[in-house]
Order: sequence, then C-alpha cells, then structure tokens
Amino acid sequence: MNLSSQSKPPMTHRARRFALTALATAVLAGCAVAPPETLSTQDLLKLDQTDRSVMFAQQEPVTGPITLDEAIARAVKYNLQQRLALMERALEDDLVDVQKQGMLPKLTARAGMRARNNDYGSSSESLATGVQSLVPSTSQERDTHTADLQMTWNVLDFGLSYFGAKAQGNKALAAEERRRRVVADIIRQTRTAYWNAVTAERLKDRVTSTLAEARQTLEYARQTEQKRLVAPILALRYQRDLLNMVRQTEALDNELAQAKARLATLMNLPLTTDFTLAAPDASTLTSPNLAYELADLEALAMVRRPELREESYLARNAVLETRMSLLRLFPNASLFGGLSYDSNKYLANNNWADAGVQVSWNLLNVLSWPAISRAGESREQVAELRRQALRMTVLSQVHIAWLERQRAEIAFRRANELSRLQDAIQVQTENAARSSAETHLEVVRAKVETLLATRARDLSYAELVNAQNTIYQAAGIDPLPERIADETLMSLARDIAETNRKIESGHVEVPRLAVAEPAAVAAAGQAVAESVAQAVASEPAPAPLPALRTVSGSMWSHLGSVAGSSQVAATAPVESLPVVVR
Repeated sequence: MNLSSQSKPPMTHRARRFALTALATAVLAGCAVAPPETLSTQDLLKLDQTDRSVMFAQQEPVTGPITLDEAIARAVKYNLQQRLALMERALEDDLVDVQKQGMLPKLTARAGMRARNNDYGSSSESLATGVQSLVPSTSQERDTHTADLQMTWNVLDFGLSYFGAKAQGNKALAAEERRRRVVADIIRQTRTAYWNAVTAERLKDRVTSTLAEARQTLEYARQTEQKRLVAPILALRYQRDLLNMVRQTEALDNELAQAKARLATLMNLPLTTDFTLAAPDASTLTSPNLAYELADLEALAMVRRPELREESYLARNAVLETRMSLLRLFPNASLFGGLSYDSNKYLANNNWADAGVQVSWNLLNVLSWPAISRAGESREQVAELRRQALRMTVLSQVHIAWLERQRAEIAFRRANELSRLQDAIQVQTENAARSSAETHLEVVRAKVETLLATRARDLSYAELVNAQNTIYQAAGIDPLPERIADETLMSLARDIAETNRKIESGHVEVPRLAVAEPAAVAAAGQAVAESVAQAVASEPAPAPLPALRTVSGSMWSHLGSVAGSSQVAATAPVESLPVVVR
C-alpha cells in the first residue's frame, strides 16, 4: 500500500491563494527595476533653489564694517568646506557607534507558515527482506505555523567588531585632524583675501578717478593727432604711453573688483551682498612680530601638525588590521539559546526552549599564519615609513615657510619705501605741472605709477601676512581657541582675536621631550631653586610674571548654521595640547 493509492483532500483555498501571491510577487519583482529618469530643467532649478536657501540660511546679517577677526569668524562658522569637514567628522563618530553594535549578541525573531496540497507521510522498508514493514503514516500537518526567538553570540564576530570599533575610533580622530587642516587653510586664505579686499576698498575711488582722467587724456591725444597739432611720431608715442597706463589701470580695477568677491565666497556671503571693510590706515601697516625660533617651530610641527597626527592614528590601524587577520585563523565558537513554537498537532510539545554551543575551525587556516604575519609586518613598516616621509616633508615645509617669511618681510620693506618715494614723486610732478614745467601726460603717469606702487605695497603686506600664517600653519599652531564663550559671531571673533594675540606674543608652549632621569631632574631643580633663592635675597622683588597654566579640553564641535540645519554628533575629545596663556 502506498501514498498514491490513497485519496487526498485538495489544497486549501488559503494555500492556493498564498502560492499564487508569492508567484506573482516574484514575477513582478523581476520586472520592477526601471532605468532612472534624467533630471529635467525644472528639477535642476528646484535643486538650485533648495540649495541656495540652505547655503545662506541661519547666518547673522552684516550690520557694519567687517573687521579681520569677524571675517575669520564668518569663514570658520559658515564656510561650506568647514561645514563639510565637520559633517565628515560627525559621520566617522556615528560609524564608531555602528561598529560597537557588532559586539552585541544577535537576537533574531522568526515566524512563518507552510502549506501542502497533500499529507506528508512515509513508510519503512526492511533492509533484510526489502518488504514494507510499516503502514504509511504522517506526523506533519498540511498547514503549520512556526515561530522562534533565538539569541546567538559569535565569539569571533565579537573580536572582529572590537578591533573594528578601535580602528573606526582612530579614523574619527584622523577626521578631526583633517578638519583642523581645513580650518587652518580657510583662515589663511581669509587673511590674504581680506587684505586684498582692503586694498580694493582703499584704492577704489582713486582708481576710478585716475582711470577716467587717463581715458580723457587719451581722447584728447587722439584729437591732437587728428588736428596735427604736434608731430605724428610724438602724438603716437603719447597715445601709446597713455594706452599702457589705461591698460594697467583697468587691470588693477578688475583685480580689485575680484578681491571682495573672493572674500565673500570664503565668508559664505551671497556674492551680491554689499559690505564694507574696517580698513586700517595705511601708515599702520607694519611687519608682524614672529616670536618663535626655527627650532621651536620644528618642535611644534612634530607634535601639532594635523597631517602627522592623522598619519599616526591611521598607523595604529595597520597594527589592528594585522590582529584582525590573525584572529580570523582561530576557532569560531557560537553560543545560542532561544524559544520555539510549532502549531503541528502531532508534536508532543509545541513549545520548547533550547540552548547550546557550536565550535568550528578551518584547520587549513593554520597554513596561512606565516603569510599573514609577513603581510602584517610589511603593512606596519609601510605605515612607519609613510609617517617618516611625511615628517621629512613637514620639516621642509617649516624651513621653506621660514625662508619665505624672511623674503616677504624684505619685499614689504622695499615696496613700502618705493610707495613712499612714489607719493613724493607724484606731489613734485603735480607741482611742476602747475608751473607748466611738466606735461599732463607725466601727471597721469605719476598717478598711475603711484597707484601701482600702493597696490604693490599692499600686496607685499598681504604676502607677508600670508607667509606669517603659513609658518603657523606649518607648525600646526591652531588659530582657533579650544573653547568659546558662546556661538555668536561677535563672541567667536573676540575669541579668535584673543587667541591670535597670544600666538603673536609667543604664548604657545614649545613641547620638549623629557630624557633626563627623575633623580637628575630633582637634583637640577633643587640647585636652580637654591640659586634663585640667593638671587631673590640680594635683589629687589621683581614685578609679578603672568601666571602660566596648561589648557586642555575638547575642541568645540559645531557652530551656528551647522547645528541648526543638521544633527551633528558630539566630537570625541581630542588630545589636549599644552598652551601657555595669561
């Protein structure tokens, strides 16, 4: 007697409907993927309108002349490159939390149903005689429902997730260093653009009047040639000289017009914004003070440069990658336990709990140990050599910045002296023209040359300021405070001004590596204390010195429009750097 000889009830309506639904879903899913639609002009215009509304949203309006500190504050707070770097740092922080979740056990809930069009049955056959020994029977219903809740914990996954979380933490710290580098570069560009824009604002009226006078004189020269009032060769040379002056003045006018646009871009202001600058008097332009020696800048760069710190963090990951590769060679153990349910009426127990442990190990993985060890050592050596090569690059950048700053200071002094002489020449030329000792051409020439000399002086000063900030950037000196009073623009500008004052006055502690033994240090300190005590006893009391303290803490993570437009994760604390402040 077999199963086919028995009459079976037909498949239930619910089972047939379920099967047809599943089949239709599978067919439709295969045809569901359609090529993406191209963006229409209206779509692009809508995207442009949305982006523009977000780009300049939640910014404090310009209410007066912009100072250098306010320009830097606006660039730091609103510049899109800074906001992008900040969001990248926040993303890396979020990925750290994602990696940590991998160390937790997995809790899986499952539920399902199963239907057949006939009964699941079977019989047995004797191995000795080949005769059927049991009547066909079933222990499974046609329609069943199952559900279970299982918790599993994989030891190998835990170890890999642990090292992955540590590696992601290093990536987050590296992202913070990249943000520091972006901010320092933005501030350096803002300083240069500010002084160029100051020159533009200071010379705008003079350039306009001189250009109009040169064009008027050129037109007069053309009329003189046409009327043949002077020799043709003289008239042509006269026009040539005037055309050269007009060309130089127009180039200067165009260059000055672009300066404010560059500054507005760095401050993330709409390019149509009309703003003025708090331009200092030209007589106050003096060489900034550099309060650090070359050896001090080298020591600062070795500790503070974002590139070196970033590479050091990433070098840690080379070690972690080796450990993760070796960990995969070990046996894998999984712990599991859970609750289950089955609606099958033939079961004696429809609900049950189970638990256990399972261990597996690919024994051939042992053969990979030597190769993985060699690859790990090579990876770590590459990271070490990359860091050393970068260290050499940083040292060369410090030296080049030092030499460039010396050159820029000499160039500024020469340009300043030339501007002073040209001002005197213009005065003398105008006086001579009043007494008919000089032609109007020479007056125009003197004015144009004075404009160019003034522009050259201001450009030299901008280059000097840029060289000074390049030195600070090469040394890794942060132009921003580690803490701010509040996130308003004026408060940030004040904090930036105070930080810059401390940097300019040399109040940045130069790191030194302690190599002496503790006993030797104590003995040296005792000797110094005794000598100081004797000196104090024999001399009048000196004026009190400024108190020194070490400032540490987490760099503030978000400002203004960033906090308002997106949820930015709090940044992980960065390594504190000693800074001496009053």
